[in-house]
Amino acid sequence: MHNSSFKLSVLALVLAAALFMAPTASANSITTLTQGAYTAVLNVGSGTATLTLSGPTSGFFVNQIAISLGGSSIAVTSGSASSGSWTFQNGHNAVNCGGTGVWACAITSTGQAGNGLSLTWNFSGTPAGPPFSVQFTICSTSTACQPGDPTFITNFSQSGSPTPPAVPEPSTLGLLGTGLVAIAGLTRRRLLS
Repeated sequence: MHNSSFKLSVLALVLAAALFMAPTASANSITTLTQGAYTAVLNVGSGTATLTLSGPTSGFFVNQIAISLGGSSIAVTSGSASSGSWTFQNGHNAVNCGGTGVWACAITSTGQAGNGLSLTWNFSGTPAGPPFSVQFTICSTSTACQPGDPTFITNFSQSGSPTPPAVPEPSTLGLLGTGLVAIAGLTRRRLLS
């Protein structure tokens, strides 16, 4: 009898350890937006937002990008890019960057290859979204272009909300653990009687 009690104690400790080591849901909101051949994945966290673009491997260049995180208190403080030299600032939308506005903008003087381009904005304030929005101008060459230019293809303009993460919530794991402990207690009672 002492041996089965020891086994149940070990089982309870293993269950408790598994509950504490289980991953918790991420605080980031990841939104995937698609328009034609172009996809933008926006990962919004606390104080940072990262945008990763994908599309055709050739003839896909961008020179102005803007994201809307919602609200009116977002202030861009800095940024970084996987390629090119970009200026990060607030703006009104993808074609009206600079000054004040509720959008986070990135501008470069020459177009950068869009497929695989990743940009990260650092900001102060709290996003009011989702939904989040992404806008940028798509060019066919690395020459910076605007609507009406020969190399202009289209504007990417999409808004959307993130898909909930597939990671279980801590409360669900707690409920599972409570059930397993109850089953272990009933098994112990049966063995003792």
